[in-house]
Amino acid sequence: MVPFELTFDFPWAFLALPLLFLLPRKKGWLARIFAITLLVTALAQPSLGRPGTEIAVLIDVSKSVGQNGIVAAQQFDFSKLPEAPEFFYFAGDTTQVTRRGATIPPFLDTSVTDISRALQVASASGVQRALLISDGAESLGNSRLALPDIPIDSFEVSGQANVRLTSLLAPEQTSRGATVEVIAVIESDLPTSLTLYSAVGDTLLEPITREISAGKTSVPFTFQVEQEKTIQVTSSIVAGFPQPQEDDRLDIEIAVSAREPVLIIGDSAMATLLRSQGFEVQLGTVGDITSPLPYSAIILRETAGQFTPGQLDLLKRYVENGGGLMMTGGPSSFGFGAWYRTPVEEVLPVNTDLRTEVELPLVALIIVMDRSQSMSTGNPSKIELAKEGAISVVDLAYQDDLLGLIAFSDQSSTEWVFGLRKATERGKREMLNAILNIGTQGGTVLFPAYEMAIESLRETEASVKHIIILSDGKLYDGQGPFSSTQDVDFDLLALRGLGEKITTSTIAIGQNADFERLEAIAFAGGGRYYQALDINTLPQIFTSEALTATRSLLREELIFPIVRQHPLSAVEGRAPPLDAYIASTLKADAETILEGLQNEPILAVRRQGLGRTSALTTDLNTWAGTFGEWEQLPALLGTVTRWLQARPATFSAVVTREGNLLRVVVDAVENGTYINNKTLVARYNGIDRELEQVAPGRYEGRLEAPSSGGSLIVYDGSEVVARSRVSTPNPEFNTQGASERLREISTFSGGKNLDIPGVYAPPTPSTALPVWAPIALAGLLIFLLELVFRRLEFLGMAPLVRRRN
Repeated sequence: MVPFELTFDFPWAFLALPLLFLLPRKKGWLARIFAITLLVTALAQPSLGRPGTEIAVLIDVSKSVGQNGIVAAQQFDFSKLPEAPEFFYFAGDTTQVTRRGATIPPFLDTSVTDISRALQVASASGVQRALLISDGAESLGNSRLALPDIPIDSFEVSGQANVRLTSLLAPEQTSRGATVEVIAVIESDLPTSLTLYSAVGDTLLEPITREISAGKTSVPFTFQVEQEKTIQVTSSIVAGFPQPQEDDRLDIEIAVSAREPVLIIGDSAMATLLRSQGFEVQLGTVGDITSPLPYSAIILRETAGQFTPGQLDLLKRYVENGGGLMMTGGPSSFGFGAWYRTPVEEVLPVNTDLRTEVELPLVALIIVMDRSQSMSTGNPSKIELAKEGAISVVDLAYQDDLLGLIAFSDQSSTEWVFGLRKATERGKREMLNAILNIGTQGGTVLFPAYEMAIESLRETEASVKHIIILSDGKLYDGQGPFSSTQDVDFDLLALRGLGEKITTSTIAIGQNADFERLEAIAFAGGGRYYQALDINTLPQIFTSEALTATRSLLREELIFPIVRQHPLSAVEGRAPPLDAYIASTLKADAETILEGLQNEPILAVRRQGLGRTSALTTDLNTWAGTFGEWEQLPALLGTVTRWLQARPATFSAVVTREGNLLRVVVDAVENGTYINNKTLVARYNGIDRELEQVAPGRYEGRLEAPSSGGSLIVYDGSEVVARSRVSTPNPEFNTQGASERLREISTFSGGKNLDIPGVYAPPTPSTALPVWAPIALAGLLIFLLELVFRRLEFLGMAPLVRRRN
């Protein structure tokens, strides 16, 4: 028999009892003390209780646990409990069973788990404590918000060994005739053989069988698009051991649209590769960059000097408004192509300036600048743009670099603006002031200035010695403005400098420059030749040439690129070697897919505005080597190009899972303008939820989703405005955070988290019966009776008193 126990809620009330002995000891005072004692006792709130005896055992029988919960329950010893516990099976609902090994009732939905429902049913049954046996995964409800007022002990069981098809990665949109790659992401608890079955609409694809290890595995498959409407791709898996099948199938939809061609400028090898992947390709020229740009993506392998400033701005706006742009490597790309500080470089994933990324040699560089009267023409003038370029060169220099500048016109007017000196902070300030004070005068006499520059560099100790010549007119021999150049051999002077390891590059400005002569000087001097037909490109050409001449931009050795894990890549690890690539630095918000030396990007991607950009820093035409024959390369670059082609819809929906809920975020943007005040409704598995506008053009909502797969649809009235795949992990088999969930249930309810099964005999809360009311009533009755007795006694004595008188 379980003993009763007496408890008091306010025992401090008994501190008043010693005061009773201060009462006068008159007749009947013992009765009064006894009555007051009873009233004080009632004030102390006494309760008569006995320990609780009823315990519930909640056994998880959902698909994620299988029979493991029943087996674990049978390992517990409940013989020490005062009374036999009550047993409950739970999954999607909760039902009481007669014993812990009972057959699972067929009406119980085991495809989902609702722990909160089990806790509520146990509490409502009147038990005083519960033991929860589960893997902690819940696909319905929120157990943390449904804790009962009784202690909950928990014991974690391992779920069934399982293989899950977690997601299908594919482009959201494609075009007819394109080759589409889909990547099935599979997660397994055990190593096993596995077969992937896929279908495109009603067409079955060839099954793929693989041996996979425990953990995540990517299995790619491809198909050709042969229709012009939305296609449905369905995949399922069959594992080599018995396991739950609820998360073995997924389906996605891919929109098929009539897509514009990919414009490729200057990269025939890339054009050939993309055509092999089913892309419609247009090999174009710089002249094709005119508004509007009717292309699904643009790929460039060209120098920036070939584009006008308006074209460069147009390419930037094309990306920001939703277009896709890729730059590929070559002799005129990235740092070699004067792209530094251009609008196009702003949107690319990489920077072409390596000032902070590489160890640089000591540099000595002299600018030989034309200051003839013709340089004053233009708006802004050519001389002002030339000065802007020179200032950029000074800005790029390290403090140990040596810079000099010679301004030439007539022979008598040729002079050092500043001689070779270190680009210290003070030196840069003085160089800047000197450049700003350059004026125009005279004709175009180069030879004396060029000779001065070579002589100065010959006497200078430096690893890199370089001259940049800039001119806008015909070059004369120094004997007069109308003299011939036949007596002056610039090529010989350039060759002589090259023999002294002094290289020369030239920049021809405007329509009247001495193009042939300047190009010949650059060729003989081992440098580069630029035509700045649009004078506004001059500053970029200047700075790009300074970078090219003074930085080791070309990584020219046998290099094995590293393939990083990325959603756009079906492989990872080491790729076949390539011969060279152009060094660049990755921007903070960009992502690397292929990596070269010192973590330098070879293939990188970036989102910019509403559009997307990519950079391939090697050249498939000349530098690819064995890498160009890699069997995975066409699929990889095809996937990246399809990613570039993706256009932001007016309404775009993103679905993420938060526990048992789906968080739906819809962004509404049209032509760069937010769309506000819409009544949008999200629907999934027959459940509708109106979305709330939380920011300009952004709508958000949450809805329950016990399963995974299929599509979520967003409506604006009766019109479907967006779709999104729901390929998040099935919550029934998602054990992330499950252990922590069980610990929190026990901790916050006052229970314990059990590590091993065994004897289960925990203390249980007592069932308390308040008894203050009868005690208070007894004390009050005694007090009243004593009061009545004294009153009657007083009335009975009155006649006797009068007779004596």
